[in-house]
Amino acid sequence: MRPCYCKSGLLFSQCCEPILKVEVVAQTALTLMKSRYSAYCLGDVNYLQATTHDHIWSDEELKMIQDWADNSFWQHLEIVNSSEDRVEFKAYYIYEGKQHVHHEKSVFVKVNDMWKYVDGEILEDKIDFLRNEKCICQSGLKYKRCCFLKIKA
Repeated sequence: MRPCYCKSGLLFSQCCEPILKVEVVAQTALTLMKSRYSAYCLGDVNYLQATTHDHIWSDEELKMIQDWADNSFWQHLEIVNSSEDRVEFKAYYIYEGKQHVHHEKSVFVKVNDMWKYVDGEILEDKIDFLRNEKCICQSGLKYKRCCFLKIKA
């Protein structure tokens, strides 16, 4: 009974899990984007590949994405803006002992009633959390007592 990785407020079993298991299809580009974030949290590269439009991934790309997914501590997904076929988001994570944010404006296309990720514009974004702020992961703890402990000094 865990909350969904996409921070929808729903349980994972009621939100992204049925989409990841291909029991239902994502009804919107935003829903697909959220399920793809959950796939990164779970290291489900097969789902990421299956939901990408018109791109054949090399073994090297797959290995790199798998490594990024598996070795990142995914903290939070923030939806900045969305429309029918575009989603701007920020995905906060810790990788190799450093705090990061992946800020992207993604483009999606509907193919045979299924949404697919096409491409995205990655935006430069600086992260500056104050140690006494509430943690981005929504644990309720201060950043210094939560995710900051995963960062290598």
